Amino acid sequence: MAKDGEKTIGKGLELLELVGRSRNGLRGKEIAETLGLPVSTVFRQLKFLAERGFLRNADGVYTLGGALIRLGNAAMRQNPLSRLAHPLLAALSEATCETVHLAERRGGSVVYIDKVEGSRPVRMGSMIGNTGPLYCTGVGKAILAFLPEAERGRLLAEIVFTACTPKTITGREELETELAGIRCRGYAVDDCEHEPGVFCVAAPVFDSLGGVAGAVSVSGSELYLRDGQECIAAQVTAAARSISELLR
Repeated sequence: MAKDGEKTIGKGLELLELVGRSRNGLRGKEIAETLGLPVSTVFRQLKFLAERGFLRNADGVYTLGGALIRLGNAAMRQNPLSRLAHPLLAALSEATCETVHLAERRGGSVVYIDKVEGSRPVRMGSMIGNTGPLYCTGVGKAILAFLPEAERGRLLAEIVFTACTPKTITGREELETELAGIRCRGYAVDDCEHEPGVFCVAAPVFDSLGGVAGAVSVSGSELYLRDGQECIAAQVTAAARSISELLR
């Protein structure tokens, strides 16, 4: 059973993650209702976090504060994957004119640890620190496909399939067929499966022991990327190989 201190920290982290997922911030009562916590408890935590710069309070609307930006920048500097990969991500974005992501797995999700905006950016929900599903994002499928069979099977059994778009894969058998194809060709495709109109090509990054460390992707409008899929795939897989070599 969690101790009181652990519960308090856990609630504070849930609160920060909830505010971070919102587009324009949240009011205290909204946070309390969503988390199922007493309003008085939530406002005490909001006051504590705002005083320390982790939240910003603008007329009762709470958004993430500058202290988290500093921590996020420090996390990127300290993460060997994002630190080593960033120059290659920037070069890939410049070569393709598209947005490039770097992600790693966190439990049953992927978390974006770096992002380089392209010169023709497309509106998408990804931000550094945000999470996404394994089963319908390009980076998620690229990671999932190359995990050890037992680990992949455990994760597949835990997936609760939800259709993010009309093209989302919503069954385990279909996903397993897709993952087998990814292993054969060496890269994954998200054909508007996670966000409408957003096409993505992703390839896995491997660590020094040959395990999947993460994945790199190129994302953009389906109008530009679908017809050029093979060319983009060659560039993405080359970048992923270069990043893998840096991790050895």
